[in-house]
Amino acid sequence: MRLTLKNVGALPWAKRNEKGRVLSYSVRDTEVRGLMVTVHANSKVYTVQRDLYSAEKGPDGKRAMVGTRRVKLGDVRDFGTVDEARDKAREVIALMRQGIDPNKPPEEPKKLVYTLGMAAEGYLDSRERMGRQASTIKGYRKYLRLYLAHWADRPLEEIGHDTFGVDALHRSITKEHGPICANQTMRFLRAVYRYARRKQRDLPPPPTEAVDFNKEVGRKTFVQDWPSWWEAVQNLPSAIARDWYLFLAFTGMRRAAAGSARVEHFDPKNGFLHVPKPKGGEERAFDLPLSDYVVGLLQERIAENRAVFGEDCPWIFPSARSQSGHLTGVDARHLGLPSPHVMRHSFVTAAKAAGLADYDVKLLVNHKIGDVTGGYIHGTELGDHLRRCTGRVTAYLQGRIHGEGKVVPLRAKVA
Repeated sequence: MRLTLKNVGALPWAKRNEKGRVLSYSVRDTEVRGLMVTVHANSKVYTVQRDLYSAEKGPDGKRAMVGTRRVKLGDVRDFGTVDEARDKAREVIALMRQGIDPNKPPEEPKKLVYTLGMAAEGYLDSRERMGRQASTIKGYRKYLRLYLAHWADRPLEEIGHDTFGVDALHRSITKEHGPICANQTMRFLRAVYRYARRKQRDLPPPPTEAVDFNKEVGRKTFVQDWPSWWEAVQNLPSAIARDWYLFLAFTGMRRAAAGSARVEHFDPKNGFLHVPKPKGGEERAFDLPLSDYVVGLLQERIAENRAVFGEDCPWIFPSARSQSGHLTGVDARHLGLPSPHVMRHSFVTAAKAAGLADYDVKLLVNHKIGDVTGGYIHGTELGDHLRRCTGRVTAYLQGRIHGEGKVVPLRAKVA
């Protein structure tokens, strides 16, 4: 019959037989197949009874019968209307049609095992999308490949609790590869772990907190004997290398950015070289102000390049030997020339000696200005001023080239 509150309420209670056993009985609903009300001695319960079939089809293309299942929906008094019971019954029947046994407790969802390798790949991918330099990403991968590969499949949660193991790894790398390498590896591990902790918030604190980082002492030099430096540059066999070293000295540019400078980014009329992807990525792009001396240097270099490499040569400092097509470095230690990065230190030192303000020096070398006031300074609006500043540095260096001096180390800096 079609169940209603009235006829369900009128159903007589189940009786007991001579042995005292309750003779429960059921009355099926004609509207929802499988729904019934089961009457006991003191209660009436809505129930669903249906055949359960497997979720997947067998080789014969049919679903195998698992068995008949009876599912208790609840006491009649828990439902305001029979339609509520019908809705609940339809939900249960829908599950059974999918091969799900409603009487079987649901399985706990499997927790994702987040490994160091998975987290590292996610971190590196995020750095690439943030515009980090390819060389920076390559350096990160080196730490992962050389010093953390044996931990790539370890769950991060396990590593997070293994503070003694992390500290032991740091000491092992220190012994075998040096203190700076060990520190850098731990910094990479810390960065990856913090990245992962934003995804899996129940991870323990970074295990690198237990690491006693090695003391790092760096020796940094700057050119003081400019006449000797000039003579060494002139002895370079390549004219391109000579101009490249001069460009580094008179601009303070980083080696990679200087080597990859393109003709299309050079604006001789306004005296700028656009640097689209310096250290820090595209968001740190800037226009490098050039003195008249450097503008002339680059114009002559481009003219010579066209005669040798063709009119369509895109690089200011091309190289026939380099796979990239442009200069990536010059090994001039045998001539007594310092490393390219020393030229950056030398430029900053010369800029201060020439009387430039700290903000101006930072803008010239594209350093971040960390204080509040610096956040209000926009280098793009200071083009003429910065060109005058770099002109003062050029004048200072040209004067020093005719003086005497020597290459001396800066005061040792502890990192």
